[in-house]
Amino acid sequence: MAVDKWTLVGIPASTPVAQATAADYVIAGTSEFSHEIENELRETIKGNRKDWSGGVVEETISVTFPYGPAFKSDRDFKDACKNGKQMRFWIIDNTVIGSEPSEKHNSTFAYVIPESRSLSVDDEEDNIEVSLKVKLNSADGEEPKLPDEILDPSLAGQIAYETIGQKTGNLEEVESQNV
Repeated sequence: MAVDKWTLVGIPASTPVAQATAADYVIAGTSEFSHEIENELRETIKGNRKDWSGGVVEETISVTFPYGPAFKSDRDFKDACKNGKQMRFWIIDNTVIGSEPSEKHNSTFAYVIPESRSLSVDDEEDNIEVSLKVKLNSADGEEPKLPDEILDPSLAGQIAYETIGQKTGNLEEVESQNV
């Protein structure tokens, strides 16, 4: 899927810098997204002909991802939409450019306000669809190389085998489970 070549990160604007990590706010399982830039052209008539000039530019980002009751991003979008709150949003191309130690990704950043958030349920899946309006404009730039757990989500879910009684506690309390 082409969508696997992209990473989307949405962070509420009120989140303190120390807590604003890509790993905590990445939108997992995205099945579809779009970034639309629309120029509302102005029409003028010149000698029985229509002429067009640039008008108001509007940007919209739409994202679809699976519903999960514990999914942090959905709660953030829902809260921002209900309360008119801004979010910071990144569209990151997973292709790594440059060489170590300056590896990076091409990225687009914008301040957004959720216009809508909808839960779509059918006989096969439950999805969240979010439409975000970009405030003023988006900006292109570069993001430092993302952690491997974000670029390859299967790494984040890997656990090591434990024998019965080897450890106690929850997964989150074990020193390291990633293989």
